Amino acid sequence: MKLKKILLFTTLTYLLVLLMIPVTAGATTYTYYGSSNLTTTYRYTYYINGRQITVIQYNIPRTTPTTPQPAPQPAPQPAPQPAPAPAPSPSPSVGLTAEEQHMLNLVNGERQKQGVKPLLPHAGLTELARKKSRDMIQNNYFSHISPTYGSPFDMMRAAGISYRTAGENIAGASTVERAHLALMNSDGHRRNILNPAYTHVGIGIIRGGAYGLMITQMFIGN
Repeated sequence: MKLKKILLFTTLTYLLVLLMIPVTAGATTYTYYGSSNLTTTYRYTYYINGRQITVIQYNIPRTTPTTPQPAPQPAPQPAPQPAPAPAPSPSPSVGLTAEEQHMLNLVNGERQKQGVKPLLPHAGLTELARKKSRDMIQNNYFSHISPTYGSPFDMMRAAGISYRTAGENIAGASTVERAHLALMNSDGHRRNILNPAYTHVGIGIIRGGAYGLMITQMFIGN
């Protein structure tokens, strides 16, 4: 069975994006180019072999001001009840930075909402993801194809990491939360985050570059 390869790359107000999906040999290559502003609209142009096919627009709802309401009258207070025990917070993963752990928690929170098993942190993928983020800063590029390491799949093979299916998300943003929001608002990147075929992830976050944080997510499923 041929390996699925998904290369994803996005541009938003805080995140630049290009999504590339190579498919099986001899098939048509599909490429999405897009840009968005999180306060107005999402725009994607769909190309097949360089020919523009269609443009899809997604309106991002604005927050509208509400009319002030009169203050409610105080209601009779019920007898105090014992406070429920707080839910346990996710255990920190060994070897992750605080920012990487935060992004892992956000990713697994989204998967939990959809009834998908959480991703397990993978030490080897984490190291590769950090190398990729650092390489993009040092060599001033933003792409799935590294001039140093090649594709993310080249990096995995060179590191001896086996997989049945694999993918990569890259992001540049000022905060982890903004990067996560941008990725979840992009259909292809969202599919990577929620893909039930993936079992492990490496998240590499390096400070620096034009965006403030350079973020790489590498996914595999076996």
